[in-house]
Amino acid sequence: MKLTVWIAEQESDSPCYNIVARTRKDALAQIEKHSFRDYSAPKKVVIEYKDAFELFDLLTSEGGGRHTYY
Repeated sequence: MKLTVWIAEQESDSPCYNIVARTRKDALAQIEKHSFRDYSAPKKVVIEYKDAFELFDLLTSEGGGRHTYY
């Protein structure tokens, strides 16, 4: 299975403030809303996983996941 998201990285602060959205349009709208911060252009990220447990594990494990997708 695949989960597709758009991520705009917060360039001058912690990655916990990155924008994650379902669509590029939504990511751009969130960037505009938070214009006081510096964000990179949104990147499309596809996360492949075999079942719900693996997705949960990837997204909640220490360091934001066991694999880097972008």
